[in-house]
Amino acid sequence: MAEEMVPVMCYHGGKIVMQGRRPDYDGGSMDGVLLKKSATYSELLKRMYELTTNDPKQFKLVMKCRFPTTGSDYVALEVKDEMTTKMMFGLYPRVYSLELFLESIRVTQGQDQVDSMVRVQMDMVVEGSDSLSSSMPAMNEKITATNKNCFPDEVSRPRIPSNDNFGRTTRDKGRFLSSAGTNDADHGAASPNPTARDGSHSTEPIDLLLGAVDDAHQDDIHIEDMEEDSNVNDPDWKSSDEEDDDDLVTDSIIKNTCRGLEDDPSSSDSLLHAGKVFRDKESLRQALQEYSIRRHVEYKVVRSCKMKLNVRCTQQGCPWQVRAILSKRIQRFKIKTYKGDHTCNSSTSLGDHKQCDTKFISKCVVPLLKRNSTITPHEIMEWMKKEYNVQISYSKAWLGLDRAIKKIHGSWDESFSMLQEYLKSIQDVNPGTVILLLTNERGDLREFHRLFWSFGVSIEGFQNLRPLITIDSAVLHGKYSGSLFVATGVDGNNGLFPIAFAIAESETEQTWTWFLSCIRNSVTNRDDVTIISNNGTGLTDAVKAVYSFGSASHRYCMRHLSSSLRKEFKDETLVKLYWEAANKIETSEFDEIMTILGERNPNARTWLEKIGVEKWSFAHDGGKRFGIMTTNIIETCDSLLKGIRGFPIKALVGKTLSRLNKMFTKRREEGSGMQGSLTPSVESQLMGIVDLAGQHIIETYSATLFKVYRVNCRQYIVNIEGYSCTCNRYLISRIPCLHIVAVCMSLQMSYYDLLPEYFSSHVYRQTYTMKLHPVVEDIACTSIQASPITPPIISRRRGRPRSMRVNKRLPPATYRCGKCKQDGHSSRTCKSPLGTPNQIFAVESNPQKGNF
Repeated sequence: MAEEMVPVMCYHGGKIVMQGRRPDYDGGSMDGVLLKKSATYSELLKRMYELTTNDPKQFKLVMKCRFPTTGSDYVALEVKDEMTTKMMFGLYPRVYSLELFLESIRVTQGQDQVDSMVRVQMDMVVEGSDSLSSSMPAMNEKITATNKNCFPDEVSRPRIPSNDNFGRTTRDKGRFLSSAGTNDADHGAASPNPTARDGSHSTEPIDLLLGAVDDAHQDDIHIEDMEEDSNVNDPDWKSSDEEDDDDLVTDSIIKNTCRGLEDDPSSSDSLLHAGKVFRDKESLRQALQEYSIRRHVEYKVVRSCKMKLNVRCTQQGCPWQVRAILSKRIQRFKIKTYKGDHTCNSSTSLGDHKQCDTKFISKCVVPLLKRNSTITPHEIMEWMKKEYNVQISYSKAWLGLDRAIKKIHGSWDESFSMLQEYLKSIQDVNPGTVILLLTNERGDLREFHRLFWSFGVSIEGFQNLRPLITIDSAVLHGKYSGSLFVATGVDGNNGLFPIAFAIAESETEQTWTWFLSCIRNSVTNRDDVTIISNNGTGLTDAVKAVYSFGSASHRYCMRHLSSSLRKEFKDETLVKLYWEAANKIETSEFDEIMTILGERNPNARTWLEKIGVEKWSFAHDGGKRFGIMTTNIIETCDSLLKGIRGFPIKALVGKTLSRLNKMFTKRREEGSGMQGSLTPSVESQLMGIVDLAGQHIIETYSATLFKVYRVNCRQYIVNIEGYSCTCNRYLISRIPCLHIVAVCMSLQMSYYDLLPEYFSSHVYRQTYTMKLHPVVEDIACTSIQASPITPPIISRRRGRPRSMRVNKRLPPATYRCGKCKQDGHSSRTCKSPLGTPNQIFAVESNPQKGNF
């Protein structure tokens, strides 16, 4: 079981000022750290010296803790030995964070008493030198607090909050536990705390930092700040093997963020009390929401204006009331009247809660979304039920998720306006990247039309792969309609290899032709490439149009075709026979199965033969598929893209960059660990073949012709002149069949030489040699001298798009538009642009391939 960690707010760099028995602090800054609850005095002392960056030989460190006594009073407890250290840590979890005041006193000659104390402290530091850092290096990072809302002159040294402020909601604690500062790229480094006008520092940090903060323009340390960074390149992501990923927010932080008042559910003074100060009205409102939702009570607003907020319980006879005003002296909202606790019964023990609005939900969702980008409204509903015991509606969960996405990644409209400069930045730091951005000119406006992008590492890496490209598309989920097109290859270890992406208005023959043209002109111009796709609308004609010459081949995804067959004839037996025929590698066996299928349903056989048996069967494929049956490889890409198709366009492009980088990094490490000459996937297949090959009998008919068989089994003819076998397996998979391997073993020939080069571990490592580079995210506006890009006019249709695959079954009936004469839609839903697409961004780092 993980050891409990205690959040400690440390004031340092200033002086401890005593007001009677109470400690106060003048100047300096405040940082948050996490310490083990079982930490000893020497461990604590060592950590504090590290925090203050003072030399123990030159400075003595005085530590005083704010220690509660009776009622709301507290005193200064000097932490100077093991007993006082245990007393301080013993306050947790009754209080959500400890406050420790540090004062460094320079050692001067002649101060024998101070010298003695310093020597003792130095001995303790040496004694516990590695106890904290070695046991938990990640959790001892400094949590920098930077608060731009410093106090005015007259309150440069305000009153330290009373003991009633201890035990505030754990959502606030979650903000405190966030170990990053928005002003510091290095999360482990300290940032100076902004000072007040007179140069002093505020000593009201607990109320300001841990009060329910919700100002997007503040830099206080809490999870929302990290969520508002709009960093699309953050490696959170989760692809199918990442989930991701990832992640930016750990389970413990999420738990602490929303644990709330469970530590002391019977007391209201822990969160709300007379004299409590909040940074602004929104912070007060959030605290009221947190309090009410956790206790299943509701309040109504009696009066609300810029200067005042007055709320009371909705139940008649209940005295609970909160009245707060804006203090002119400190420019903070302060509770003047607090009448608690509730004497009424919980009014919302079942069902929804009035105060649980979409804004509150979005604040809960942001850390969850950062951890899992595929979270759904239903999952949010379940989480809210488990965490707050409230049953929110689906629409509330959806709207909360939508607000959270906007908070993290920005709005859709802003994303389009920043897109052009962002794409230019990607190209600048990633050589070889090809980007094509098309817009429609509508007067002075430039409306987004289409976008194609392929990273330089993908273009370079594809040269080491088999000449095979699988293509597919998926519907975008965001505010605006469109489809995401994806092209992938297969690496030497039979893994997914993303090649190119595109966003266009819909899936039509015109858009498929454009996407394939971009691939042919920018990624690879090989004429012997094989395209595997579904048999959807316009795809066949698009492939013919782009690859009308050379030896390029077009094959259909077997799984898509089986779905079409099922929908057309509604017979599972026919589907099973189809799969059996498709997987047969010998024409004689294929013909036998097709005869049985035709006897069951002659129309089904005619339907399959009309499509072309070479497009869906191994027996008639001629080795063009390279052993790939379906575009299930795209299903892996669905997982790669799942959860981001609802993101704004700039964030979506950035996610493809970060997730592709994670994939390349992982496989680069896997490649460096490969010991054999072949990739592990191919090596394991070949070893299985070798084991079986030794059981065969070989008869020699000539120097190149052999008969290979096992006793009472079928015989096969092997010709080593062209390395062919009547079993047809080598032609299909490019891996020698067991009959060819048996002949090679008998002739003492190396069957490894028969394998294509792309199966070697050397080429695999070469495929992932190139590295992707991140893009600086502080691009607020375009620097290109042109009008910003606006979103497309047409928004997406009503309804919720599918989150997984969209082309699993037979395409719907084909319509021909009377407006643009294109298939796949009617004139009522036509998305044909009014103007001519204007290519505004077509930059390639490989000029020999030519622009398009």
